Amino acid sequence: MRAIILLILACCVFGSAGYFTWLLFVKPGQDLQLERSLPPPTPPPDPTVPEYNKRVTLHTEGKLIEARKALQEFIDRYPESTKLDEAKNRLGEINATIFLSPIEVPEKQSYIVKSGDVLSRVATKVKSTPEFLMKANNLQQVMLRIGQKITYAPHDFTVLIDRKAQKVILLNEGRFFAQYAILAVPEKKKGQAAAPVGRQVGTVTDKIAWHDGGRVSYADKTYNSADHWVVVSAAGNTLYSFREAGSDGKKPKRPPSGIGLAPEDMQKLALLVRKGTPVIIE
Repeated sequence: MRAIILLILACCVFGSAGYFTWLLFVKPGQDLQLERSLPPPTPPPDPTVPEYNKRVTLHTEGKLIEARKALQEFIDRYPESTKLDEAKNRLGEINATIFLSPIEVPEKQSYIVKSGDVLSRVATKVKSTPEFLMKANNLQQVMLRIGQKITYAPHDFTVLIDRKAQKVILLNEGRFFAQYAILAVPEKKKGQAAAPVGRQVGTVTDKIAWHDGGRVSYADKTYNSADHWVVVSAAGNTLYSFREAGSDGKKPKRPPSGIGLAPEDMQKLALLVRKGTPVIIE
């Protein structure tokens, strides 16, 4: 009987020790392994989505002025929204459409062509570029006639190249205007010095349009479909149309070192900025 009691006591002691060992050392590991095997928890629904969808409806209905105001308000009010990037892309599309077309908006101004005026002179007077005025007024030729009305939206652009976000952001008077995804960045070659880090400041020093390997001007019919470069004074940051070789095997012209954007994005950017536009690289 004594032996049985001792055996029972031993089982209780060692059983308790084993249980506490499992509880302290084994179970946490099992729980962790089980937790890792589970799919990630479903995030809670974003309460800003319905608000974003309301603003999208304005755009799809063609109410550009109302949609522009509503999307800018959304971006200002909901900076943490999961729809923030989509809202910025859509707002940028609307802004470019308004600026680069004859659509009438309250902020647009007009200039009446006078004797002796040519497109480049008018562009200088209104602090713009000939290519911008041609696109914004749907002009098919550079010749102007006396009394002709040229409309334009006053602008003061700054280009922000955000390396971390991999975006080129266009600001107008310090406010968001549009953003474009970076598709290619400079590759570091053997023996080449490392690219500068930290904030850099430069300006647009030139704009170049290439077609079939040759440079074309804004008056050329192929200008809008050309490959565009926006040359930046800060080395290695020239913006260019990034695309692969065509079906004929010809590779498009690229700067020795630069930042590639989609051709359609570069077409808009090249129309909007001008020589002297500030450029910030972060």
